[in-house]
Amino acid sequence: MGISVILLGILLLLGVIIVVVSSHIVKKRGRGPLPYKTSLSIGVVLLIHWVLWLSGFYALLPVGVADAIFLPAWMVMCALGAVCAGWEFKHNAAFAVPLAGFTLISFVFVLFLEGLSQM
Repeated sequence: MGISVILLGILLLLGVIIVVVSSHIVKKRGRGPLPYKTSLSIGVVLLIHWVLWLSGFYALLPVGVADAIFLPAWMVMCALGAVCAGWEFKHNAAFAVPLAGFTLISFVFVLFLEGLSQM
């Protein structure tokens, strides 16, 4: 079994845990207040970055520009997502758990891609 299959299994398990924990929080506490705008912004920017990567947008850019933008920007967004998820947890835990999970999945994927790019 390759590392990719193991990584996929871990990410699927993490996704299930995120859904279960966030639904338990919503059932126990309710939806809570609206999330902070910064947390929403970071979540949307991470989502847009995933869509751009999956659609192949970064392949259209010159190699030097794509290398300078792709991984460093994704790492910064993951760091900001972790900070915002921690900040959001006391305010609205039902939104903070999926944001933290999405950030963690993105960070693991960035480390995986960084390792692949160094080969």
